[in-house]
Parts: sequence; C-alpha cells; structure tokens
Amino acid sequence: MQKLFTKRPYNENAKKKFEISYKNQKRIWAAIFLAPWILGFILLFLVPLIESFMYSFYQLTPRVGEITREFIGFDNYIYAFNTHVTQTSSFKVELINTTVDSLINLPVLLIFSLFIAVLLNMKFRGRAVIRAIFFIPVILNSAAVATALGGGEAIAQILEQSGIDQIFDLEFYLIQTGLTPILVTFIVGLIDRIYDILALAGVPILLFLASIQSVPKHLYEAAKIEGATGYEMFWLITLPNVSPHIVTVTVYALVDTFLTSPVSTIISDELNQQNWGLSSAMAWVYVATIVVMLGSLAVIAKGLKIGGSHYEN
Repeated sequence: MQKLFTKRPYNENAKKKFEISYKNQKRIWAAIFLAPWILGFILLFLVPLIESFMYSFYQLTPRVGEITREFIGFDNYIYAFNTHVTQTSSFKVELINTTVDSLINLPVLLIFSLFIAVLLNMKFRGRAVIRAIFFIPVILNSAAVATALGGGEAIAQILEQSGIDQIFDLEFYLIQTGLTPILVTFIVGLIDRIYDILALAGVPILLFLASIQSVPKHLYEAAKIEGATGYEMFWLITLPNVSPHIVTVTVYALVDTFLTSPVSTIISDELNQQNWGLSSAMAWVYVATIVVMLGSLAVIAKGLKIGGSHYEN
C-alpha cells in the first residue's frame, strides 16, 4: 500500500518540453490571426495580381468574345512616365507630388495625432463629444463628400471672396520676421495641408489613444508619487510605450494618403477607358512606390529600434 501512494519524482525536464517560449507563442498567435488573410489573398487576389503584372507588358484590345494581346515590353511603363497627360496634369507629376506630400505630411500627422490623443486621454467634460468630432473626418472622407467640400478649396474661395486672405498674408508676415524663404514655404505649405491632415488624422488618433490607454496606470501613479511632472511622464512613460504603434500608424497613413491621391483616379480613368495594359503598368508603378517607401520605413524603424515591444527590452 505504501508503494501505491509514493510520489513520483518531479521531472523538470519533461515539463520544459511542453513549455512554449513567449516569442513562439507570439508567432503561433500571429499565424492564427494571419491565416484568414493569407487564405483570402491566395484564393481571391493572387491570380489577378499575377495577371495584372503580365497585362502591364501587353497591349490589350477587346474583341467580340475575346481580348487580343500584343506583347509590347516596357512601352506601357515608358508611356506612363514620359508621355501620359490628362487635362490638368500627368501620371508622373501626380505620382511625384503624392510622394512628396506623403513625406511632408507623415511627420506632421504623427505629431498632431499623438498630441491630440494625449489631450483626449485627459479627463474633462464633453470628452466623448470631442473624440467623436475628431473622428468625423473619417466618416466624411468619401469621394462624394470630398468633391462637395472641394478638398478645402471651397473654404479658400470663401476667404478669397471676403478679402480675408488679402488682409492677412501669412507668407508676407513670415518673410518680414527674417525667416528664410525655404522655411517660410515649408510653414505655409503645412498650413495649406491642414484639411488633408485633419482628414487623415481620425484613425491615427484612435490608434494612439488606444495605445495610451493600454499603458499600465500604476506607472503614472508611481511617477506622481516620485514628483514627476506631466512633461516628464510623457517623455519617460507615454512616448516609450506608444512608440511600438508609431510604425502601425505610419503605414496606415502612408497607404491612406496614396489611396486618396489623384494617382488612384488616373489609374481608374485609364481602366474605365479600357486601357488595361497601361492602367496595369501604372498600378504596378504605384505599388512599387509604396513598397519602396515602406521598405525605407522598415529600415529606419529597425535602425532606431522603433516598433518592438517596450516590455521585452
């Protein structure tokens, strides 16, 4: 009887075989969450993606019951960059303008979104209403509403008709202060982009706000007990914990900027005009530009060690 109730020796090595490290757990859960997207991509998008790349090297002509293909090599790409024009612009000009605008808008958008998220995280009356107001541009960010609002041009026309823009010429006053013309042009350009930044800031503000609210409260409580100021708590607690989400916000803002740019409109117009080979070439140039920018972002984030979990270091 005594042998039946004798405890077996604890085998620690056997238990370790069934333990999964934290990094492996993250990889498993990442694979589980990515599985539906990967499956949908393979079943729905992979074949059209390959076909569109092939179409970019052909001249496609619709016939009765078929589409004839004539191989023309890189002619579609050359035409898109050197020859293609619209009534007001061209594919090359709009692509360059969108790229430059996104590089200028991204830092301003990140700073503005984080600043507003910190303010909205404070306790004050009407906080829910103010949060909804900042999210309104996301709801209004549709083609119909953007056309009705004129992308901010309607407001500029009202100011021009009332003569307010002539009374207060910001560029003139900034030059009088002694600032360099390059800095003046940059500041005036940012002010002209206020409408675009507000239209793009809704989701980044929500992402930053959710990130700030996930920071453990005891960190702020301990900092207050130690006598830390709000400025010190932001730089030493809020910003380090929010930094892993900066990459997510940047990727979203970058893709959203290109999706709402005139480049997408030009590609859609060529597609509607049955210039399928040319529109495919434009689309792949469009995709390649975004991939290069995202790759550069990944290298910068890796070099600055941005995007990793703050608690793993």
